[in-house]
Amino acid sequence: MKKTVTVVLSVFLVLAPAYLGASYYVGLQAAKLHDQWISRLNGSKRLKVSAVSYKRGLFRSVALTKLTVADPPKGRAVSFELVDTIYHGPFVFLHDPHFTAGLRPVMAVIQTRPAVGTGMKEVLEKVPELASAELLTVLSIDGGAASYLDIPAFQHKFPQAKGGQMDVKWGGLTGKFSIGEHSGEAVGSCDCPSLLVNGQDGEFRMEGMRGQFDSHAGIKGISVGSSALSIGGIEAAEKGHSVFTLASFGIKAQSRVDGDKINGSIRVDFNKLNTGILGLGPFAMDFEARKLDAAVLARFQKLAPVLQREGMENSNAARSQMKGMFAKMAADLLAGRPEFEIKQLDLRTDKGDLTGKARLAFDGNGQDLSRNILALAASVNASAELSVSQALFYFVAQNELGNKGAADSAQAKADAGQLAARLLASKYMIDDSGAFKSSASFKHGVLTVNGNRLGMGLSNVH
Repeated sequence: MKKTVTVVLSVFLVLAPAYLGASYYVGLQAAKLHDQWISRLNGSKRLKVSAVSYKRGLFRSVALTKLTVADPPKGRAVSFELVDTIYHGPFVFLHDPHFTAGLRPVMAVIQTRPAVGTGMKEVLEKVPELASAELLTVLSIDGGAASYLDIPAFQHKFPQAKGGQMDVKWGGLTGKFSIGEHSGEAVGSCDCPSLLVNGQDGEFRMEGMRGQFDSHAGIKGISVGSSALSIGGIEAAEKGHSVFTLASFGIKAQSRVDGDKINGSIRVDFNKLNTGILGLGPFAMDFEARKLDAAVLARFQKLAPVLQREGMENSNAARSQMKGMFAKMAADLLAGRPEFEIKQLDLRTDKGDLTGKARLAFDGNGQDLSRNILALAASVNASAELSVSQALFYFVAQNELGNKGAADSAQAKADAGQLAARLLASKYMIDDSGAFKSSASFKHGVLTVNGNRLGMGLSNVH
């Protein structure tokens, strides 16, 4: 018995200092990560993050961080504070529904909640449920991380500026985000079931908003993957009359590596959209961009943080310089002979339908198109087809040509008719069974519209 106690005590005396040392080391690393987090967030010109305090303990550290969201054009700013409770590994015992690690080693667990302080005290008094809002981040030993976001549901009444009360019913927000041990690996999702705002002047309703994304390292420092956002429905009404309706909206973007290039696509669709002027839907559009130069995209990516940090709108010289940089990168991107294509464009309306497709590519026969703008123009190989119902064409034309909303005036109708007559006479569009159609192509410096060739003198450029 004494021998067993001696062995256990010896093991304890060996492991205890090792555990304390490991916990102390993790505390140091957590402090470094906190500083890195603040530095990265400060890359945005509208978000300023500063450390108010950082109290490091042996098994747990507590950081108080201040976030200020600025709106320079309006000269306003909103500040609030967050409390980060950092539990040091290698073992963390925490009562939380998203953390059940037990004896599984972790680097640290960070629990982020709103602080009752500047900018939040009044909010938490009005909406006490927000005090339990939480972002829980688990940092793994292997370098990965998983975060869980919970903003609880609530229902409260708030006073309106014009008198009366506004009833807000928030369905909550949950999210999960994972970052792999390898750079660029990330997966995430979020879910917001509903939001209802009901006031004396109107009502706003949103249901079923969901988002998800995944990414991994591509080439040249570019991450590729997919992201999607869907909304079950949005509806806004004023004084009992619907002013906006959107049903079954979705957008999905994808990108992938193809050799030494990047291919990407975007799909947008919805079942119904009504703004009170014109009923739209169903709608679907598929767009693809192929053979994009990864090195040029990497330059765009590096430039993005600069745009966030600098107030370009306040300096004409800086704005001019930035335009020049964008023009150069755009020319370099086109010199790689990318391809752009609208594979599908289908829109149904209560005034008829609109369909179309288009493609843009570059030939060039091995020429360096980045140094010769005329050669770049001559290398264009483009085509487009469009069909629009006559009723929809006249509706759009009358609204565009009508003076200050007088779309139904006799003058607006006459102007729309004259526009259609000119386009038909010039054969830029043709009349086909209640629809106006147009087909155009541009190749070797020659523009062809509905079978009529219009040379542009670029075919012999070298």
